[in-house]
Amino acid sequence: MPGSQAWPANIPWESYLPPLPSPNRPQPHAVPYCRAPRLSCIDTELRRLRSAQRRFGCDHRGVFATTYLELTRVLRATVRHDPRFFRYPRYLYTEDALFADVYFNTLRDYRSGRPVAPAWRIALDTARSGQVNAGQDMLLGINAHVQNDMPFVVAALGLRTPRGASRKPDHDRVNEVLDRAYQPVVNAVAERYDPLLFTTNASWDPLDDIGGLEMVKGWREGVWRNAERLVNAKSAAERRQVAGQIQQNAALWAQMMAAPQTPGYRAQRDAYCARRM
Repeated sequence: MPGSQAWPANIPWESYLPPLPSPNRPQPHAVPYCRAPRLSCIDTELRRLRSAQRRFGCDHRGVFATTYLELTRVLRATVRHDPRFFRYPRYLYTEDALFADVYFNTLRDYRSGRPVAPAWRIALDTARSGQVNAGQDMLLGINAHVQNDMPFVVAALGLRTPRGASRKPDHDRVNEVLDRAYQPVVNAVAERYDPLLFTTNASWDPLDDIGGLEMVKGWREGVWRNAERLVNAKSAAERRQVAGQIQQNAALWAQMMAAPQTPGYRAQRDAYCARRM
């Protein structure tokens, strides 16, 4: 997760890395819950996320639903108050809606016992029975949704405009939104699920913020590069190979983040949440 926007060490290094050559197809199209790209698509996403948060209650899967909800609130506030923040806002509305729909479809498949991507299986299994803190649940969800899901979403909607301009600058600007959302996310998750985050992600300590920001910026740079690999694949077999590497990388991150376990901590978290609800 990103950190304090005012901290000068958060240099947008990713914006200095040029996009690689790629075709200007595909192009954005109507997606579920966003047939016409407009701000109301984000409003629909917010309603779906609030519903998921209420449904989960103290279920630890609610940590990522809460994270996603707070991030989307900040995104909506950003584009509402600064309509020129993104050069191609209509693309953003479409991408955001499709990205969210992938998340909801994953929850549905997991709930129904159908296969899900390995990084998601680890994240959701850990949320269901793991002895981890809410920070781990948060990062497991972010890793699965960003590193595993986002390259496919970006590749499906295209990397360039019809005239060939790269959409990477808008992709990189999202990092500024994540930076603004950091403290609201930490506060919301800590207040509902785990007070440990008030210590491990304290607002007065920018070092943790910087580390989290740089990690997610690195993940998102990898998203763009993997999407380039997907759209530039010269055969179905090559595309399957790239897809497998994307899933394997996200799964390795998930295994690493889920590994530290604290016996008995789950009961503490559940008791805390029950008092807060």
